[in-house]
Amino acid sequence: MKNPNAIVSSDYGPIIINLNDTVIGRFVSQHGYWATTDIALIKQLIDLRLATKPKIVLYDIGANIGTHALAFAKTYLDKILIRAFEPQRQIYNMLCGTIAINGLPNVLCHQNAVCDKTGITLEFSPPDYYSNNNFGGFEMLPAVRSDNESMVKAGLESVTSVAVDDLGESVDFLKIDVEGMEDRVLAGARRTLDLHRPFLFLEILKSDIGGIFEELKRARYVAYQKDTDLLAVPAECRIQIDGIPRVF
Repeated sequence: MKNPNAIVSSDYGPIIINLNDTVIGRFVSQHGYWATTDIALIKQLIDLRLATKPKIVLYDIGANIGTHALAFAKTYLDKILIRAFEPQRQIYNMLCGTIAINGLPNVLCHQNAVCDKTGITLEFSPPDYYSNNNFGGFEMLPAVRSDNESMVKAGLESVTSVAVDDLGESVDFLKIDVEGMEDRVLAGARRTLDLHRPFLFLEILKSDIGGIFEELKRARYVAYQKDTDLLAVPAECRIQIDGIPRVF
């Protein structure tokens, strides 16, 4: 069976993609990178954090092939430590390969599903990586607004869950894109939000939006919505984000 993976050039260096990936991989190969507007916005917030401390910790939760991790690691070098979490084994392997060929010691990769509890074994049927699929859209658990009906799957795998709070780390930024599990990630990060006050950038396309809003309000955050993404910052930071409507 022909290897579907390939190393291609990108705006931030070589990156491993799956040639059958109909969304992120295809976009990187045709346009040079993925989510450049989101990355630029997150960089503005990282810069604000770095204005007050010499180094920050960022969690890339739902790292996929590493487009965000690669961009931030290359930009900030020794000023950032990134933990990149990706539950799909084959996508995780691609992520590790990209980090290795770019020589990035400031990125630590974890094959875990970030959730509300640590140590739960999640069994799932992964996408068929030898067929055309949107691998970044794969849902570990049924989403409120699922779009996986037409996804071709193959085999059975398992992965262990981890909660942000149980990592016990002072985190400055949480980027969360976990295809409908965003509310579970926040539920497992309550102590982290209350104690360390990280900035957040999370997708809300498939999630329980009401539950997410409730959790962020409880933690005294203000939120801005950009399309299907939410940017949330601690209320006490008094940050004004121009051009993006504030939700609460």
